[in-house]
Amino acid sequence: MTLLFAVFVLIFLWVIHRSTDAISDSVSDYVIKYYFGIVSCIIPAGFIISFFNGINNPLAWGVCVVGISFIQSFIFRKIANHKLFVLKKSIRQAAQNLKELWFGGKIFGQMLFIVLILVFVYTTIINLLIFIFGYPNEWDSMTGHLVKCAYYLQNGSMNDIDGTTWSIDYYPNAIPSLQVFFYHLLGEHGFKIIHFLAYWAYCFSIFGISKQLVPNYKANYFVFFVAALLPTALIQATNTETDLILTAQLSCILYFVLKWIKNSNKLYSFILACSLAIWVGLKVTFILVSPAVLVVLFYVIYIKRKSLKDFKAILLVFSIATLFYVLPTGYLENLQKAKKLSLGAISAPELVMQWHGVESYTAKDKVKNFELNILRYSSDFLQFDGIRNIEIGKKFNDGFRALPNLILDNFNLEQDKFWAVAPFKLMGDTNYKFYIERPFWGIISFGLVLPLLFLVIFNFIKNRNSRNQLAFVLLVATIAHFMSLCFSAPYDPIKGRYFMNMAIWCLPCLAIMYDSYPIKPYLFICSVFIGLSAIGTVSFRRMYPIFEEKNIFTLNRFEQESLSRPELLAAFQNFDKLVPQNAVVALGTQQEHEDFEYPFFGKNFSRKLIPIHPFRSGLKPIPNEAEYLLYTNDVFEFKKGDIQLNNGDKLKDTPVPESIFYLRKLK
Repeated sequence: MTLLFAVFVLIFLWVIHRSTDAISDSVSDYVIKYYFGIVSCIIPAGFIISFFNGINNPLAWGVCVVGISFIQSFIFRKIANHKLFVLKKSIRQAAQNLKELWFGGKIFGQMLFIVLILVFVYTTIINLLIFIFGYPNEWDSMTGHLVKCAYYLQNGSMNDIDGTTWSIDYYPNAIPSLQVFFYHLLGEHGFKIIHFLAYWAYCFSIFGISKQLVPNYKANYFVFFVAALLPTALIQATNTETDLILTAQLSCILYFVLKWIKNSNKLYSFILACSLAIWVGLKVTFILVSPAVLVVLFYVIYIKRKSLKDFKAILLVFSIATLFYVLPTGYLENLQKAKKLSLGAISAPELVMQWHGVESYTAKDKVKNFELNILRYSSDFLQFDGIRNIEIGKKFNDGFRALPNLILDNFNLEQDKFWAVAPFKLMGDTNYKFYIERPFWGIISFGLVLPLLFLVIFNFIKNRNSRNQLAFVLLVATIAHFMSLCFSAPYDPIKGRYFMNMAIWCLPCLAIMYDSYPIKPYLFICSVFIGLSAIGTVSFRRMYPIFEEKNIFTLNRFEQESLSRPELLAAFQNFDKLVPQNAVVALGTQQEHEDFEYPFFGKNFSRKLIPIHPFRSGLKPIPNEAEYLLYTNDVFEFKKGDIQLNNGDKLKDTPVPESIFYLRKLK
């Protein structure tokens, strides 16, 4: 069956290639549309297969994605004219452009690209090693994202689970569809494939957007490398968090919007409408991006005001596409659980929204939280991320922070209120474990984007041509995005991954900075720091160590999965020794402790876990089929004969304490 599934996957990829090749006009356009083809076929396949309880059947996946890809190919043939595009020729031209960047140009321009290219190659190799040898181990994946996938593989469908962690039942099912499909292709490491693909889709989309602004290939390549070396992008390229996939989809949408403005044909109307539906269905945090999207929408309506009928096709296709990409994701079920209509109810239970949202705040507290977050997140952007991952870099960062701290100290930002997960600290010292795995942008933010904002405003006032208008709109979208994230929730030290969406609006505009002003020496200096930041980001990670004595090449699966909660390692190892791989286990763990459930399924997910202590619900009876009971010290009482699997929280080194796990044999 595995071999037959691989054959179907090859057919699927070939059909997507043929369809994409027929509608592309450049290498970057091909990559973006190929990514669209993959995502747009796999997501509805997951919903269809779930209906027939076949999530754990790779052959069903293969047949379904091939069938949908043929339907998509048929639609493309009907609505698009074949372009005179030769992929091999375009790749050769791109290679020639890179060669000119390496060998040509004035000294600072040439050195700039040599630095960026070398660092890009280095980070790509390191991330490939992490992809190949690293096991998923992020906190949210161990408690929610991949636990959700494991339950779907176990149960055969995406039906409600009543999981121990709220995110298992509340997060949309589009991304799990993508993850499970690639799991069938490469096993556990396959969960990360869609994230790695999303990284490249994001990079090429930013590149493609910059081409719409400035038709200067050197400026476009500069934007590409800056986007590719963004610290938060490098981190998310190899983990299984969900934000990068949302970012990639949004960047594709902006790219398609600009292409549609120039050519409002049936093809781009179809692709843009489907992309919008996919984006809405991926993750409910699309709501936080909506203010920025509305800014761009108003601009598009203004540009197309004389031909508003062009919007009809998009609205029609979007309405149909929501049936395949939005309605099956679980948003309606979330509202039914909440029994009330609100934005928060779509994404999480009311209790969770009290922890992570502002819906329960008074108007005065909302304003105060907003004011604090503007300054707090501005402070977080003023850091040399990646560079401060090592001691000498931290000292350099401390020196740089002297002036910002002198100013920000006057605003009492470290007051113990309006925060989630961990309180704000100016230097992030107590949040080291957060910023090393959840970096912001390093020098890209204050060294490039900040002066870019003033440059765009100056250009817009001086000359309101189409390029300057678009750049100004993207600047306003950037600010709207920042303000939305500052207002929507209390301060959270892991918010760096949310701000990645903001890069879509502003990074393409760096092409204007490169193209219009003779500041190559300054850009070279920034590129050196961008390179150092990128190297530090991928080389000195806590979750995927490369150069330490204990690294991803020497640590086994359980050791990697427990890097963020080391005192759970003994529980995973002892459980694996005592419980057969095909056992049925009743799971009585405590959500408040956010106990890691994922490792207990086993490497091949052959154990069946049945949660009996759902989030904020009463304890369910132990099912008759259960052979073992795995519980924590605050859910069941210890009985004689039960086995203690670990010693609990002794180090006091995590935001929530590690539980003590016990095992009881039932049969």
